[in-house]
Amino acid sequence: MIGEQEDVYYYLTTLNENYEHPAMPKGVEGDIIKGMYRLRGPQKKGALRVQLLGSGAILREVLAGADLLEKDFGVVADIWSVTSFSELRREALEVERWNMLNPLETPRKSHIETCLGEAGPTIASTDYMKLFADQIRPFVKGSYRVLGTDGFGRSDYRSALRAHFEIDRHFVAVAALKSLADENKISSTKVAEAIRKYGIDPAKPSPVRV
Repeated sequence: MIGEQEDVYYYLTTLNENYEHPAMPKGVEGDIIKGMYRLRGPQKKGALRVQLLGSGAILREVLAGADLLEKDFGVVADIWSVTSFSELRREALEVERWNMLNPLETPRKSHIETCLGEAGPTIASTDYMKLFADQIRPFVKGSYRVLGTDGFGRSDYRSALRAHFEIDRHFVAVAALKSLADENKISSTKVAEAIRKYGIDPAKPSPVRV
């Protein structure tokens, strides 16, 4: 900021949960600053593929959800660690503006579009309200499903809260399967099977209202 005379500010988000962070893949330093980087690619090639986005501590649940999808349903996933949904939106807006004002030039691609491409539906899960991850929706190609903590605050164990707000590994897996079913890539019976398998009560009240 001082050395390069940049009119910017940086912030650190601190959370009240201690956990071991995964190792940083090689060559992703630039992508981290841009707002998202690929933490893990598909462990094997597969016809059924989804893009999973996680931010902060909930990223571990996204990783676990990806493991469930592959083990139980043969669905592979690209896992993206999102360091800043806000920065992703700012950069995408700048690209959108440049493309509008330079119609005779080759269109530029935003970092979101470059990362996600067209490889299956995208699901994002965070510990924040859905609006937080939803801010990049206009720039995500294909279907985009967001899980978040809309609703009333409460005290409980983290695992119980994440199940209550429907953002944990089981809901990540179900959301991914539902997106694939909506695209007619799998049967809806697979979604129902996952709901039963993971002990989710379809009749539970919406966390937005309770």
